[in-house]
Amino acid sequence: MNNMNHADGWMSGWGSGGMWGWTVIGTIVVVLLVVVIGKLLKK
Repeated sequence: MNNMNHADGWMSGWGSGGMWGWTVIGTIVVVLLVVVIGKLLKK
């Protein structure tokens, strides 16, 4: 939750259109985590 407060300052600069950007970033992060975890499990 602390991270959201930290981001709030420059999030407001993005305006309402900033939310989809976070959705894209979040999706990429999740995909990368799945790939990394998958590689670790294969070892």
